[in-house]
Formats: sequence, C-alpha cells, structure tokens
Amino acid sequence: MPTKALDAIGVEVIRAAFNAAADRMRITMIKTAYNHIINESLDFGCAIFDPDVQMIAQGIGLPMFQGHLGFPIEAAIKDRGIGAFREGDIFIHNDPYTGNGNHLNDIAMTMPVFFDGTLTGFVAVKAHWSDVGGPVPSSMQIGSREFRQEGLRFISVRLYDRGELNEEVMRIIRGNIRTESGTLKDAQAMVAVCRAGEAYFKEILAKYGRAAVLDATRLYMEQSEKRTRAALAAIPAGVYRAAGHFDNDGITLDQPVRIEMAITVRDGGMTVDFTGTDAQVVGPFNCGDAITVSACRLLIKCLTTPHDPVDEGCFRPLDVIIPKRSVLAVEEPAPTARYYVPINLLIELGLKALAPAMKDRIPAAAYGDQMPTIAFGTHPETGTLFIQGDLNAGGTGGRPAFDGESAMIILGGSTARNNPVEVVESRIPTMRVLKYGLRQDSGGAGTFRGGLGVERVYELLSPAFITFSLERKATPPWGLWGGKEGAVNGVEITSPDGSVRHVRKATQHPIAAGEVVRLMTGGGGGWGPPSERDSEAVRRDVREGYVSAEAARRDYGLAIPPSLPPRADQIIE
Repeated sequence: MPTKALDAIGVEVIRAAFNAAADRMRITMIKTAYNHIINESLDFGCAIFDPDVQMIAQGIGLPMFQGHLGFPIEAAIKDRGIGAFREGDIFIHNDPYTGNGNHLNDIAMTMPVFFDGTLTGFVAVKAHWSDVGGPVPSSMQIGSREFRQEGLRFISVRLYDRGELNEEVMRIIRGNIRTESGTLKDAQAMVAVCRAGEAYFKEILAKYGRAAVLDATRLYMEQSEKRTRAALAAIPAGVYRAAGHFDNDGITLDQPVRIEMAITVRDGGMTVDFTGTDAQVVGPFNCGDAITVSACRLLIKCLTTPHDPVDEGCFRPLDVIIPKRSVLAVEEPAPTARYYVPINLLIELGLKALAPAMKDRIPAAAYGDQMPTIAFGTHPETGTLFIQGDLNAGGTGGRPAFDGESAMIILGGSTARNNPVEVVESRIPTMRVLKYGLRQDSGGAGTFRGGLGVERVYELLSPAFITFSLERKATPPWGLWGGKEGAVNGVEITSPDGSVRHVRKATQHPIAAGEVVRLMTGGGGGWGPPSERDSEAVRRDVREGYVSAEAARRDYGLAIPPSLPPRADQIIE
C-alpha cells in the first residue's frame, strides 16, 4: 500500500479526488431520487468527513446545508458513543434540537467508512423527505405548536446494522407516512448515495494509503483556514450590527419576531452574536442552533473565499453565540417546520450589517423567502394522494456595479431549481400553469435596480388544498445607499364568480375546482439613488417589460414616449 510522503501537488490531487467523490455522491442522489423536490429542486446536500468529523469535502448542494452535515454525526457520537459505528452501519437523524436544527422532513443519513478494520471517516447525505407523517400531507403546516405535530423524529437511529436493513425501523416509517409521497424511494436513494460515497472514499485510501490521505486532508484544511483568516483580515476591524423582523409565528399573526445580530471582525476571526433575538415562538417558525451555525458558515464562506472548495478549515475562524431558547436555538418541544424563515432573514441581515465595511461587495436585500407552496389532493388517474411542492424564485438585490438577478431562489437555497411547467402538468393533470413570467415593477428602484420577482398563475381543475407561507412584509427587501425597497410577496385567489381573496399563511387552504391561484414573489431592493441610474438602462427596462412607463416616470423621472411600449412578459422557463 502506498505510504510515500506527499508534496504540495500530491495534497492538491487528494483534495481534488475527495471533491470529485463528493460530486459523484451528488450525481447519484439526483439520478436515483424519486421526488422532484430532490431530483429537480435539489433540496439536499452531501459531504465526506475524516475520523474526527472534520469535513474534508462537500458536494454542491443546498447552501443552507453549508458545513452542516457534521452536526448530526457529532450528535450520534454524543448519544451512542463512537463504538456504536460499525462497518456497514447506516444511521438516520432529524432531531431539531441535537445536530439537525431544521424541520423533521430534512433527514440526515450517515455511514462510517472503515479501511483495514479501522474507522477512517464518514460519508453523509441530507435530503428533504416529502412526507414524514403528522396530521397534514407533506408534514409541514403553519399552525403546529410542537414537534409531534410535524411527523416522525429520529435520534441517531440505526437503519442498517452491519449492512443488513433493519426491517423493524422500516415498518415504523412505512406505517406512519403517506407512502404515495415516495418517501421510501427517496430513502433508498440516500442509501445508494452513502454506499457510493463509501466506495469512492475507499478508492482514494487504496490508491494513496490511509496515513498519506489523512495527512493531506489535515494540510489542506489548514490552508483553507489560513486563506479565510487572510480574507477576514482585509475587512476593517469593528463590530457591525443589524436587526430585522419576520412577519409572525403563524399563530399570533400581528406579532413580528425580531432577529438581532452583532458581527465582530478582528484579528482574522469573526464572531456572530445573536443576543437580543426574540425567544422561541409558539408556532413552527423556530430553528435549532445547528442550522443557525450552518447559516453563519454560509455567510463567512461567501464573504471570504467563495470560489475555493469547502472544507472544515473554512469555518475555524468563526464563533457563533446564540441565546438558549431563542428562535434561533429552540428547545424541545417547540416546532420547526418553517425553520428557513428566520434563517433566510439572518443571512441577509449579516450582509446588511457588513455593508458599511464592504460597500463595494454587498448587495441590497433579496425578496426574502422561497415560501414553498405545497398543493395536495386526489390524483385523477390513480385516485391516490398527490403532493406537489414548489420553491418560488424572486428578485435579488441590486449590486454595487450590476442590477440584481431576476427569478432566483433566495441565497440559503440558491442552488435549488424551479419545477418546470411540463413536469408539474404531466404529474398533476388537474393543475394547469396558465402563466409563468417576471413580475413587472417588482424590483426596487436604484442606480442598480433590484431583480424582479415572478408571477405564476395556476388553475385547479378539481378541488385541492394548498399550504401557503408568505413572508417579509414586516421587513420588506431593503435598498442600500439610497436604493428603494423591492415589492413584497403576495397571493390572490380568484373564484369562477370573480371574487378575490388574499392569503399569506394558511395550512390546507381549500381551492375549489375552477379557481385560479396567482402567486407573486417579491423583488430585490435597489442599490444607490434612482436619480443616478443611466437613462438608457431605464429605457431598456421599459422596452423589455421589466419596468412600466408609469414606474419609470415615478421612480426615475423619465418620461417614456408611447412609441416605446413594453414587451410581453418574459418567460423564464
């Protein structure tokens, strides 16, 4: 077996090998998953760890899971001891209070990697299961008051025992979920990812030797730490603050919930302190500390070395302080189904706080929340339950030299993709997408305009239910340096008789046959004073249909002649 010392090139070869292995795990997940929330929307992540649970590679996945998958492994070790991990074992874990932090639908699956009989590392994958039981299809509701109303909780449960499936665990899962959701098929896909990751890890070990591989991973994690500290040292030292609110907890609808943070940058390190953040709430808009730390890891990564591979070294300069029993460090039995609402706000507030120190890099606020809409009803051909979940794109904030991007998923989920119209209509014949385009005038005015939200119009041909969760009315997408706010999210439902109702947060909201649902996502805030925007850029916006002639006159003081009509809606499929 090779044991030769590695030079700098050898270290980079091993780094590249692990990154390629993590990417192959990612491809396996996409190719084998059943539900489109995974294989189309890409709501998953995968990573590889050394025996000390230091992340040595991560596949491109949901940014919210940035540097996250070590926490479920550490929780299992604390719960059961390192001796509980045996060759061929696979564990599942989704406890919001220890190691997971997000909703019960997000299941972490971990497999130890043994080489020559010695524990040498771990591979892990985390993906969104479309249903984990509970009172409503998809398991995600707005009105839950404790985790038991949100589905099954797994605390470091051994799913495979030395390579053999634990049928008793599967019987429990099968007996509690809506099997039509395809959850069991996605569980099988995750097992395939773990086994593929184990095989790729062992290939690298067999080629270079265990000692050389672990030495190389230690070295390149140290290199990542040094590069991150150097990037932090370039930020002016100081304490940077921001605060904002998400709309409510889904129970007390007139009470916004505060997120407050102070970011200290000094001596090549960063500390994020959430003192002042509101206590955990009754409704499901809480999250656990593990996902809060992960969001801060995403923040430090995008501000320092965004183009470098991700490993544990990138996060060693970061410390996070979270008040216990706050909305960002929830304790049992508080619910967490909508954990991403405070997390999305947290990430953007972090950017806002640092804007004075990094004026040439920080954008204005984005539309605020991917506000997944989950429709369910009876499939007309099979007579079984269908569950159709969509993540909704919107506008990102204007930037120091460019307009914001239109029709993008919010930063915490920005690798996710929208569901194509063809996929939705082919799977759900009673759901028609009548319109899918950019939402005119939704981007905040500025020297650099905010990106546009989208407008998506559904017609339901048979009765169904939709769960809505719209956010960021209390703290709209803010502009920076004189830029204006972006439009906020909204939904209107039109009945065949022409009556219209508006909904922001609701579980299982009934939709009658023939009703039309119009979903409008928010735009990004503007960057810089609108008066300094290039007049030709305004004319181009009007010509392209991004900005109406009226808005051009109101926001930019520019009269657009009738000979320059806006173009038809821009289709983004």
